[in-house]
Amino acid sequence: MEGGTGRCLCGKVRFAFEGAPNWQAHCHCESCRRATASPFTSYFGVSHGRWHWTGTTPVAFVSSPGVKRHFCTTCGSPMAYEGDRWPHEIHFFAATLDDPAAFRPTAHVNWNEHLSWVRLADGLPVRHAPRRLTGAEDMGPILNLIREAFAYMDGIVDPPSSVHDLTGPALAEAARTGEVWVIDELGAPLACMVLTPKPGRLHIGKLAVAAGQRRKGLARQLLAHATTRAKALGLPLLEMQSRVELTGNHAAFEAMGFVRAGETAHRGYDRPTSVTFRRPLP
Repeated sequence: MEGGTGRCLCGKVRFAFEGAPNWQAHCHCESCRRATASPFTSYFGVSHGRWHWTGTTPVAFVSSPGVKRHFCTTCGSPMAYEGDRWPHEIHFFAATLDDPAAFRPTAHVNWNEHLSWVRLADGLPVRHAPRRLTGAEDMGPILNLIREAFAYMDGIVDPPSSVHDLTGPALAEAARTGEVWVIDELGAPLACMVLTPKPGRLHIGKLAVAAGQRRKGLARQLLAHATTRAKALGLPLLEMQSRVELTGNHAAFEAMGFVRAGETAHRGYDRPTSVTFRRPLP
């Protein structure tokens, strides 16, 4: 799609844009569903300066802090979305295009909020929006996820993994003093991580993906979110640690742009037991 035009149901509100969209996707978040009364929405992003209203300018409704939704006051058609998270662009709804067949979605986003009765087989990748835990929630499912994901280390690492000493209250405390993020779907946790701000860096711990959900890009989605959080906190580096025995993890970290930054030893050991990896923010 290289430029295009669109309109509302009655034709009063119209828009035009130039060039290819920045992205094209289907969104499954609850707010978009309610704004459009549909099971999911299809939309695309266009940078400011490359679009303009050609008919009547729609009314903007502030649906939440930092979010504006544009619609026609005559026929009620939703036309566009603007949010503080994307200050450089506007999001148009694909169904308002004069030629909606030109829309080429590349992914499903906010899939963790999709309706259980939505069944899709288009082969597009799905992306989840990580959710921050407050510490007041039940940490049992997250604790079970971490324990199951780290169980393979038993009999391999020395000393044994600290996950054996991890408790629900300890995770709740980590959520209060740091950040605990989860990717879940229909109430079930799929992946999680614990973020701990440290001087000059953001430490990523307990990165875990549920069995059956691996090789779907969930860990990369969490690491991308960790990058966003580090930038928001003004920290220039991401940091992760792995036991010296887990060479497969080392290779995976390096494939994601992390480099070895040093080794440490657990108390009572006269040899390195952990390797530290760091990655500068882009």
